[in-house]
Amino acid sequence: MISVQIHLDDLDERIAAINRLIQATHPDSQGHGVSRETRGLAVVLLFASYENLLTSLTRTLLEGAVRCGVSNSRLQPGFRLFTVDSAAQSLRRVSEKKIYVQALPNLIDQVGSRRRPCSINTDAFPSDGSYFRRSQVQVWCGIFGVPRPDLLLGRIWQKIDSVVTDRNGIAHGRLTPDMVGRRFTEDEIKSLVADWHHDWSNFLREVGRLASTRDFFRLPR
Repeated sequence: MISVQIHLDDLDERIAAINRLIQATHPDSQGHGVSRETRGLAVVLLFASYENLLTSLTRTLLEGAVRCGVSNSRLQPGFRLFTVDSAAQSLRRVSEKKIYVQALPNLIDQVGSRRRPCSINTDAFPSDGSYFRRSQVQVWCGIFGVPRPDLLLGRIWQKIDSVVTDRNGIAHGRLTPDMVGRRFTEDEIKSLVADWHHDWSNFLREVGRLASTRDFFRLPR
C-alpha cells in the first residue's frame, strides 16, 4: 500500500550530512579530533532526523488510509482516531449547553456511520506531550499497531530521551553545543550516529512491511 523509501532516503541524507560535518572537523592541522561543539551539534541533528521521520511517516500512513477509499467505520481503530481529530479539537470551543445536543452526537456519527466517507485529518500527529521522548514512540506504535519498538530500536532505545533532553537544552539556551559535546568521546558520537541510522532504518522497513497491505489500514470484511 505504501512505500517508505522516501523516508529511508531522507534519513540517509540527514545522517550523511552529520558524517560530513564530523569529517570536516577531523583532524585539524594540529591533529585534534572532532570538536566538542561538533559533537553537540551532531546530537541536535540526530534529533531533527528523528522528529522529521516520525511526523512525515505519520502523514504517509494517513494518506495511505485515505487512499483505501473506505468509510470511517471500516478503518482500523488506530486510523479511526484521526477521523475525529478536527472534531475533537473543536470540542474545546463548544459551549457546555451544546456538548450533548450537538458536538458529541456529531462526533459519534462521524466515527460510526457506515455511510460516512473517510474524514481522516492527514495533518494530524498523535502527540503525547513529551516532545518526542521514548513515550512518544510507544504511543505512536500503539496507535498504528507496530509491535515492540524497544526491539526495533534496540541499540538506541535507551538513548532517545537523552538526545531529546540535550537537543532541548541547546535549542532553549540552557546548554551549549560544547557542554553537550563534552559528554561524548569522538568514538561515542560516531557510534551513536551509526546506531541511530541503523535502528531507525530498521524501524522504517518494519513499518513499510506492515503497511504493505490494505488490512493494515482497514478492517477485513
